[in-house]
Amino acid sequence: MLSLGANLGDRVATIDRAVRALDAIDGIRVLDRSSTWESPSWHPDGEGLSPDYANIVVIVGTTLEPLELLDAIRAVEDALGRVREERYGSRTIDIDIVAIGALELDTDELTLPHPRAHERQFVLQPWLEVEPAAALPAHGPIAELAEYADGDVWRLA
Repeated sequence: MLSLGANLGDRVATIDRAVRALDAIDGIRVLDRSSTWESPSWHPDGEGLSPDYANIVVIVGTTLEPLELLDAIRAVEDALGRVREERYGSRTIDIDIVAIGALELDTDELTLPHPRAHERQFVLQPWLEVEPAAALPAHGPIAELAEYADGDVWRLA
């Protein structure tokens, strides 16, 4: 499961382009996608320093190994103008691998499941929409996680 977010430019159009680009990659098929949700930006120095994010999740099928998938995702981000200067900075597009089935992985480049997914409403609510019975490895059912996670999120479309 992938999480996509954007808070610069035409956020929804950029997310749509990212989904199409992912689906066009050999070894990746987009199987389902959530509607678009919006959430406030977050920064360690305080919320609201950047524009709000548009967010979706996509369920993908892939024949790629996890690090190959990460490389493919980074190529899509780069093609859509992603700049990696500030850790919590604004982004034209951000694509995270949240989970690949029950796989648990911890390398310098990739940690699965995503280490903060269990506390992010902008991941949990869209995921709940498309896979209500899903569970996040090492954390439990996303329906339960969504009840307790902090953060505001609302459906855009």
